[in-house]
Amino acid sequence: IVMEEATITLQGKGAIHVVPDVTRLEVKIDQWFADYGKAYEQARENSAWMVKILEYNKKPGKLAKTVRLDIGDYTENEYDDDGNFIRTVKKGYTLDQRIKIDLPIDNLLVNCIVRGIGKFIPSSQINIGYTLQDQRPSELKMLARAVSDAKEKATIMAEAAGCTLGRLISIEYGNQNIHVMSQARNIHSNTEAKASTSDSLDITPEDLVISDTVHATFAVENPQ
Repeated sequence: IVMEEATITLQGKGAIHVVPDVTRLEVKIDQWFADYGKAYEQARENSAWMVKILEYNKKPGKLAKTVRLDIGDYTENEYDDDGNFIRTVKKGYTLDQRIKIDLPIDNLLVNCIVRGIGKFIPSSQINIGYTLQDQRPSELKMLARAVSDAKEKATIMAEAAGCTLGRLISIEYGNQNIHVMSQARNIHSNTEAKASTSDSLDITPEDLVISDTVHATFAVENPQ
């Protein structure tokens, strides 16, 4: 008779706190145009201004990354006097542009960039957050803690059951795309951006928390 091997299957969790080293500006531009060509030209002008703003503040223009550029139809629904839908009518185009800029953590620099965006790039909103230049070392440290946590839990469970923890049979790690970002402030209009001061952006970023899990199965020896 072959006895089925006794096992313990459980989840290990790992989490670490890390200090961010990058200020991330996410610039959102939404504009309406009657003409497609004008929408496209405005998008090019927005990108050019972003480069000029960075270079004026002694930062390379290539730091500005366009992560979205979409020019789509703008439509409105028409209704009769009784409120019944008649048709959908195209009334121009919408520009949806997103630009990401990673900068050092420097409130004076960030304030200069924000004010420049408010002055030269119309219909812009700015999200200010913090992240890591290279998150891989932190991810590996977090993963090691998750594996250690799984083994520690399994050992306690085995001992409580009067057994000895045996070999590791399997271990799985499913989530490998970890987005490390903390939000700090939203600037909702050009007027707000132009009124920005270094004092208003005197933000001390909180530590980032990176966490994830592993699933592990261990053999149990000498079960009672």
